[in-house]
Amino acid sequence: MEKVFAKNMSRKSVTSIDGVELGIAVNIIINTRTGELKDLVVKPNHATDTKFKMKGNIMYIPFASVRSVRDHVIIDTKLAESLSEE
Repeated sequence: MEKVFAKNMSRKSVTSIDGVELGIAVNIIINTRTGELKDLVVKPNHATDTKFKMKGNIMYIPFASVRSVRDHVIIDTKLAESLSEE
């Protein structure tokens, strides 16, 4: 994936590879020691049924599952769900 500024990801629609809209990206969680991008923080659609980690009304999707950032943030949901279980 080419370089993308975090501020350019904010407020983008988050969509699965198969075209299901999951919600809107609101933030990114970073490990400050290693610089590793940990989670994409998403405000989910009300209809989103997912196995991702939830805290209140916020969804945390493992950043390793992000496949593309253009008009939408595209997520590999199978990979994201397997990483969420770890």
